[in-house]
Amino acid sequence: MSYVTALIIHVLSVVVWIGGVAFVTLVTFPMILREEKSLEQVMMFQGVEHRFAKIAKLMVILAGLSGLYLLFEKGLSPGVWIMIVVWTFYAALLFGLEKLIFKKIFSKPADKLDTRKVFNILQGFHWVVLTLSALAIAAGIWTGHN
Repeated sequence: MSYVTALIIHVLSVVVWIGGVAFVTLVTFPMILREEKSLEQVMMFQGVEHRFAKIAKLMVILAGLSGLYLLFEKGLSPGVWIMIVVWTFYAALLFGLEKLIFKKIFSKPADKLDTRKVFNILQGFHWVVLTLSALAIAAGIWTGHN
């Protein structure tokens, strides 16, 4: 694989992955929170989450593999550490941690669950994740142009 091919795969996978996170944060959660009934909120979230999770997993794998190749070719720089930390965090979420978190969040009986509160917390969490992602993108641009 050439450096340029790996870079193209890396950038495209990051665009789809982080773009999806931005869509969920900026579009999906506000739509969910506009719903009045908790069942509709949960169904909308599950519909989006189940579909996007498959795409995100593939993109995180592609970004990781291409990033590893790029790391081998270009070497380690300070900005790369930010990307590695963010990638590791996402990989942990997508490949196990997220299920544990959702199991804990949705463990209460339906009549005791305040879905509005849950989705507000999830939206806040997504804002944090999106901010970290933006920092990783900025670090990638900085690293690539220094």
